[in-house]
Amino acid sequence: MAKVHIGVLGPLGVRVDGRPVPVPPGRRRRVLACLTTHRGHPVPVDSLIEAAWGEDLPHDPHGALHTVISRLRAVVGEAIVSAGPAGYALDVPADGVDAGEFEERLARADRAGPKGAAHLLEEALALWRGPAYAELGDAPFVMVEAMRLEGLRADATERLAALAVDAGDPVTAVGLTEALLAEEPFRERAVEILVTALYRDGRAADALAECRRHRTRLVRELGLDPGPALVRLEQQVLGHDLPEAPRSRPPVWLDTSAALIGREDELADLVAAVMRNRLTVVTGPGGVGKSRLAAEAVPLLHDRLALPVCVAELASITSGGVALAVATSLGLRPAHGSAAADAVVERLETRGGLLVIDNCEHVVDEVAVLVRRLVTRCRDVRVLATSRRRLGVDHEQVVPLAPLTVPAVDEPGSGLTASVRLLTHRVRRLAPTFALTPDNAPAVEELCRRLDGLPLALELAASRVATRGIDEVLASVDGAARDRVDGLEDVVDWSYRLLTRDQQALLSRLSVFAGVFTITEVRGLVARLPGERGDVGEDLAELVESSLVSCHDDGTGMRYRLLMIVRAFAAGRLRDSGRIDATREAHASWVADVASGIARDWLHADGAVIDERLRAAAPEMVTAVRWSLGAGRLDRAASIATDVSACLHWTPGVELSTLFIELAERGAAAPHPQLAGGVGAGAFHLGERGDLPGARRLARAALRMAEGDDPVSAVLALAVGAMYAGDREDSLRWFTRLVAMPGMLAEASASLALSACYHGDMVAARDHLAVALAAGACVADASSAFAHFAAGEIALTEDPDRGSALLRQAAREADRVGAEQVGRVARVALLSATTRHGDLEEATRLASWLLADLAAKGVWPQLWTTLRLSAELLASHGRAAEAVFVLEAAEVGESVPPLVGEDVDRYAALAGELGSRLGAPAVAGIRQLASATSRTQVVRRTEAVLREVVAPRSPSDAPPTMWE
Repeated sequence: MAKVHIGVLGPLGVRVDGRPVPVPPGRRRRVLACLTTHRGHPVPVDSLIEAAWGEDLPHDPHGALHTVISRLRAVVGEAIVSAGPAGYALDVPADGVDAGEFEERLARADRAGPKGAAHLLEEALALWRGPAYAELGDAPFVMVEAMRLEGLRADATERLAALAVDAGDPVTAVGLTEALLAEEPFRERAVEILVTALYRDGRAADALAECRRHRTRLVRELGLDPGPALVRLEQQVLGHDLPEAPRSRPPVWLDTSAALIGREDELADLVAAVMRNRLTVVTGPGGVGKSRLAAEAVPLLHDRLALPVCVAELASITSGGVALAVATSLGLRPAHGSAAADAVVERLETRGGLLVIDNCEHVVDEVAVLVRRLVTRCRDVRVLATSRRRLGVDHEQVVPLAPLTVPAVDEPGSGLTASVRLLTHRVRRLAPTFALTPDNAPAVEELCRRLDGLPLALELAASRVATRGIDEVLASVDGAARDRVDGLEDVVDWSYRLLTRDQQALLSRLSVFAGVFTITEVRGLVARLPGERGDVGEDLAELVESSLVSCHDDGTGMRYRLLMIVRAFAAGRLRDSGRIDATREAHASWVADVASGIARDWLHADGAVIDERLRAAAPEMVTAVRWSLGAGRLDRAASIATDVSACLHWTPGVELSTLFIELAERGAAAPHPQLAGGVGAGAFHLGERGDLPGARRLARAALRMAEGDDPVSAVLALAVGAMYAGDREDSLRWFTRLVAMPGMLAEASASLALSACYHGDMVAARDHLAVALAAGACVADASSAFAHFAAGEIALTEDPDRGSALLRQAAREADRVGAEQVGRVARVALLSATTRHGDLEEATRLASWLLADLAAKGVWPQLWTTLRLSAELLASHGRAAEAVFVLEAAEVGESVPPLVGEDVDRYAALAGELGSRLGAPAVAGIRQLASATSRTQVVRRTEAVLREVVAPRSPSDAPPTMWE
């Protein structure tokens, strides 16, 4: 049966199997709306007749209604509208109506923690496309339901704003509450949140003014005074005694909910070592608890050092990937892998922080090279690493971690050593009635000795003691573990041998996942394996009970992962079983289906959901594409690359785009129609890295092998590459060709509009823009944001205020759906507009925010553009010397884009004016200083000066950037 989805959070809409189906205006829409408000329950015939015709009844109302229902069934499906003695009913599940999805997310948010609740509320609010039931909202048969949904929407907005304030994100809270109060100005709770957010954003005067505006509005329009809570809040603002927002929380990468036992002294030693030293390394054998100790230390260090914290996990990283992994953990996206180390150094040199690098032993030489650069160049950085051996870097402080103390062999009952306490505590978590008694103490002590006091081994043993008893577990453990390095492979093998055959097979197959996974993803993998049963829920639960798989609920569902040592063990068993190729093939097949589903939904689904799905799938895509290339399955890799490239404006990480480029090179050498899309995807990513000749070569190869069905990615690569190269004629030719390709009308028309605008052909620009905006109303959210960016650029030429508003809208849309590049160019364009035509103070704040954000991402071409605009602002603020410094740095800096068009004369005139004001000797001295200053220091200096000229706060259209 076809899957029907009805949208009422905005204009009434129907999708059948994901495709929009038009419901003509009139009686069918009114009847469908009435049925939807009573989903799952019968609606009397008379009520439906009243909804359809009101008082203007037809000659035969019942017969006419039957005709309307028949026509409605032709749209939504026969089985969806059922008939019975009590009337007609709409038979769709709760998630078959967007209002049901909305309420389901609200209910889950009630049960989730702050971070999960905020995520769910954002998802819920993203479902809204306009007023509930839109044009039918005032109709009597839906008015009550529409008002109820609108009330829930306002409540959810307030909750999300309050969570944003608590999370230290007042800017988001201001934007949410200002929009809400524009619609409902007397929501006093929203006013309280707005006032608090303004105060914590450093805008005490604005907060006080909002209190007074609300008081005046209440008195003038309602004759009421504010409530006591708002009165008290106003007094706190006046007295500057409003409590500070909770400090941002450091990242948590391990489950630390269980008590840390036996490591109290080591924890104190580690915190003290990091406080005193630039580089601290926790060393010790596998399973001794190095990562857990670091995870316990991080919150303490975060509070004492007052530094942001970033964690880079290297357990799954192979040789050559250390710098890229650290860059990714910092939120950086360097242009290519070899630039990752430079990006990391520049980011931390600019911002500082505590960098935790976990599990270094298998890539210790690479880590040492990177860390040596960091401690040499980044004075505000501390590094905490965990490794089985030290890094060998000068001045590193080593904190060795030994196994927990065990009872002495010759002293039976020698007391509660750390290992005994840990084992006992962990057993009690699973079996609360367990107790250490004179009868079982000797067995407990012997088990701790045989496991050498290794915390991981004790954790694994505890799960078995809780279910099988101490004597049976002790009998199953031999002394081999003491004779092996670390002793852990035997311990894991011991726990593995206690599993059923199905559980053992599942554990080995879980090792193919790149990182965190869900039960749905496990089922998707297993379903593709011949002879496997479909539901693995019970076996997975047993693996969790056995402490071989860890799990946690992130507020959106349960997530699972394998410990590093267990993953290595399971991967070895998979290789030994001879089933590794079949499992890898199944994993790649599942990933290809996931990518295909995302690409299929990209055009019409909510862009924020698509972005989340892409980000979650990216690590698995890397694994699947890498295996496919190694196994010679270029067709599988090309399928994934083609589907990912169909999601325009989503930027994959460096590792995935590098694999796409490798695929393209190999596909060009062995052409086949199945590979054309993948070769085109690689061509596009190569062009984005600046290799325009290589991109052109691969794109043309993709077109040749496509046999007439041109891949969009190849044509787009040629169009964008020609634009980057300054070949307008060739760029127009390819963009014009792109117009006729499915789903590309809005995208190509927006690009044609921008090209015409930049070359002064405003008639053509407006014509192309009209097409882009019309098409953009029914395409992907990312393409719609791009069209609004083009509209803003064009509007700036005639109406700067309207152009700026459109650019702000484009930036917000891009942020919501993860279209990073669109958001960046929109804000840089907005900065240009506000600098030259708008509010000088707002432009200065926006420049300050952009410098921080672009520096964090390592986007240097746009960063230099922002620095040049900052020079204009500094000149306007009377800081001539600082403006000259920035302009001179841009003359000699690395990766500075050349000036084009009117900007050549503009900056020449500015430099001349500033030179006349300062004099030639001063300019020469500034030039010398600028040439000797690194580009990161140029950013730092410019930010500091901007903070001096205007109070720092992020603009309302710019989301906060956090890297911890």
